[in-house]
Amino acid sequence: MIRFFNKPRSLFGKLIFSHLIVVALSMIAIGIFLSYMIENYFITTREWEVTGHARDAAYLIGEDLKKNDLDEVEKTAETLAYSLDAKIRVLDANHIIQFTIDPDAEDDESGREQSEEVGLEEREIEHVFQGNMLTKKVYGPVLQRLLVAAPVLEEEIEEEDPGGVNENEGEEPQVIGAVTLSVPLRGVEETLAYISQLMLYSGGIGVAIATVLAFSLSKTLTRPLQKINRAALDMAAGNFKSKIEEESDDEIGGVVKTFNYSVEQVEKYLEEQKRLEMLRRNLVANVSHELKAPLASVRGFSELMLDGFIDEDEKKKYLKVILDNSVHLSRLVDDLLTLSHLESGQLSLEKQEISVNDLAAWSFDSVSPRGEAKGINLKLDLEPELPALYGDRHRLHEVLVNLLNNAIEYTPPDGEVFLRGKHYQGQVIFEVEDTGCGIPEEELPYIFERFYKVDKSRRRNAQGSGLGLAITKHLVELHGGNIEVESKVGKGSTFRVSLPG
Repeated sequence: MIRFFNKPRSLFGKLIFSHLIVVALSMIAIGIFLSYMIENYFITTREWEVTGHARDAAYLIGEDLKKNDLDEVEKTAETLAYSLDAKIRVLDANHIIQFTIDPDAEDDESGREQSEEVGLEEREIEHVFQGNMLTKKVYGPVLQRLLVAAPVLEEEIEEEDPGGVNENEGEEPQVIGAVTLSVPLRGVEETLAYISQLMLYSGGIGVAIATVLAFSLSKTLTRPLQKINRAALDMAAGNFKSKIEEESDDEIGGVVKTFNYSVEQVEKYLEEQKRLEMLRRNLVANVSHELKAPLASVRGFSELMLDGFIDEDEKKKYLKVILDNSVHLSRLVDDLLTLSHLESGQLSLEKQEISVNDLAAWSFDSVSPRGEAKGINLKLDLEPELPALYGDRHRLHEVLVNLLNNAIEYTPPDGEVFLRGKHYQGQVIFEVEDTGCGIPEEELPYIFERFYKVDKSRRRNAQGSGLGLAITKHLVELHGGNIEVESKVGKGSTFRVSLPG
């Protein structure tokens, strides 16, 4: 099968093609409608004009036809035919053509063509001789003609009797003949042809203008899509830096903005994945490191005792070292399990109404022995009438204890650690402040990550798991709160926990 037309495949071609089709169909529809309206208007006007001429001709010819003066009838008909530029036929009462006057006929043709057809059917002739006007179109081999037939009526003689009564009153006028006027619609057809030609030229200009506008609009619409396509191919090749310049605020501009936003999100996601992968590797390394030292200690002292290298009076000391390392390993495993549950969303909270004063006092009392043993001055400062909290009492206690232990760990003897509680703008705020060594500013964004190590002055001893701050941050966020830190090296740190009150 031979295909003479190929459907455009590109969006650019489809847009241009569809615009041209719409314009062409619109022009054709408008042309057909206007042609019909104009033709109907001209023909109606011409019909009204010719009908008036036919009525006048019937009146004038009727004057002579009543007198049976055929010569005068012929002269009148000829005068009217040439003055009106119309073909006139005169029929007598027997429906016989008496005269045919045609200004367009040859000179040698007779004006009395008895055998020529009148152009009306028998029923139409009967309709005219019943006293009615008739109008019809006659389709010739070359031109259309408009034919109007009018009855010739005999005027009634108004004779009144002495009593003033008209004897013929109420009777219909008698039809004594008929007159037909036939005019060519040459002028109408020429006018319609001229208008059609103008419409054709106008349509051509309109299509040309529409083509230019469609080309410009299609380019405007498809250019951003082509850029999106190239950027998507770059993304498929691994280049996630491609962004498209926004050129408009319409729907296409919205698509460009969405694409750029998607590129940014993909880039952030990949960076986050890289960061998480690095954290995972660091976690494995850190866990291995944290487990290695206590396990080596437990194994080493156990082997020494089994081999008999340790005296009986020293075994108790080394057994205590083994116990301390076992407790440290147990805490590390517990913290890892807690952190895993927090990150996976498997940890559920047992929320209830909590007294802020009771929570702070419980946490403060839990760490006081350790602070006193290290020679640190612990202080509790709570605002009066603090509102109640709604949360998990034990998990919030864990948050405060972790922060207090962290402060005690890095505060030298004779230092101070403060636990403050206050209410501000609908938030219950806990502050744990110490006078310790402080944290370098460049390390602050990373201190809540798992096993993150600051400088040597901040390194934990064997009792720490390295997960306390990471667990604390997750627990605070799980309660809908926020944790932040301020620190200056050599002056101390302040951890601030904000919880909805």
